[in-house]
Amino acid sequence: MSSPLVSICIPSYKADKYLEAALSSVAAQTFTDWEVIVTEDGSKDRAEEITLAFAKTVFQSVTYNRHQANRGLPSTRNTGIATARGRWIAFLDADDLWKPDHLTALVSASTTGDFDLLYSGSILFDDLTGAEKEVRAPSVADAENLPVALYTGKLSIMPSSVMIRRESFDKFGPISNDFPICNDTEYWLRVLSKGGHLKYSGANTCMYRYHAASMSQKSAAILLESARLCEHYGNWAAIPRGIRRTRPANLYRWAGRTLLAENSAEARRVLVCSLRLQPLNAKTISLWGKALLKQTRSGSAEKR
Repeated sequence: MSSPLVSICIPSYKADKYLEAALSSVAAQTFTDWEVIVTEDGSKDRAEEITLAFAKTVFQSVTYNRHQANRGLPSTRNTGIATARGRWIAFLDADDLWKPDHLTALVSASTTGDFDLLYSGSILFDDLTGAEKEVRAPSVADAENLPVALYTGKLSIMPSSVMIRRESFDKFGPISNDFPICNDTEYWLRVLSKGGHLKYSGANTCMYRYHAASMSQKSAAILLESARLCEHYGNWAAIPRGIRRTRPANLYRWAGRTLLAENSAEARRVLVCSLRLQPLNAKTISLWGKALLKQTRSGSAEKR
């Protein structure tokens, strides 16, 4: 069997309620030289049944992998990549969708230069209502200064919008387990910081499913890991020195403010990280004082 041009890697964890729709959006692609690899990350749901049923409806190769125990999203992506035979690797999360011309636009853009990674714009839609919430696509300024746009969060490249050259994983390494939440952004920054080239397809063809409840539950964790990611790239010359301090400092402060209501001790620890970067920030000092006061009152109440 000849190798396809594009390998579509779909990680799945407790996502069987969405997987069939994701696969249907693959089957609807106008570009047809692809294979699908579904990797289930230790969950026990209908992912295998859905994948095997889908395989009977298409002429392209469909592969199902399963981790016996949950390993996390980075490892699941890497398992799919290791199985892939294509020249390009396209990511599609099990709860997202593609418009029919998604792969066509990416493959067409790949022929215009020597790129390591191509991406489309993304349309965020609400999981409960299906209503479109926003479009995430680069402005002209973002495209001209992609490192700063990604570092500051001005631009988000969603994982399901991306297609990566297979050889790029040899050059830049696998998806990192050090960033369980922000592993996608870490990879985009890594490629850029090591001299790789990214290209916007010019089309908004990825449909990103927005789960409001889960996003709010993870907000502090996302902010903390984002701050740690910024510090990880704190010596990158492409990022202005001032931004290298203010961006992670702000993220730590926002995380501390989020934690204040439920864990004042942890909020203080996080706010100290912010003050390490911006010692005289009045907002952070005020939040630190509130956290100290709350912790003191809580300790007094426990002694009674």
